[in-house]
Amino acid sequence: QAHEIYLLKYVTKKLEEIEGLRIIGKAKNKVGVASFVVEGVHHQDLAIMLDQKGIAVRTGHHCTQPLMKRFELLGTTRVSFAVYNTKEEVDLFIEALLKVLKMLR
Repeated sequence: QAHEIYLLKYVTKKLEEIEGLRIIGKAKNKVGVASFVVEGVHHQDLAIMLDQKGIAVRTGHHCTQPLMKRFELLGTTRVSFAVYNTKEEVDLFIEALLKVLKMLR
């Protein structure tokens, strides 16, 4: 659990540095999951291009349609980390995300 929290804090810091990206859900006791939207970028387009770079994310409403409706979102992109993930994998995700965003904007 401590490792997942470490990775979540690390990826959150990195995501917060990206212009136009908004993290959805910042509860104190979160698990290793970060959901986000990027201004002007559709979540499915983002996921497809990340997949082409070997990065797996989930997109959509994540079975939370009422919550998405409340926040006026079509969906989010969600990246997840677990005990077997590494800081280097977070860095690879961020690197790929920045490259993809450069292409999509």
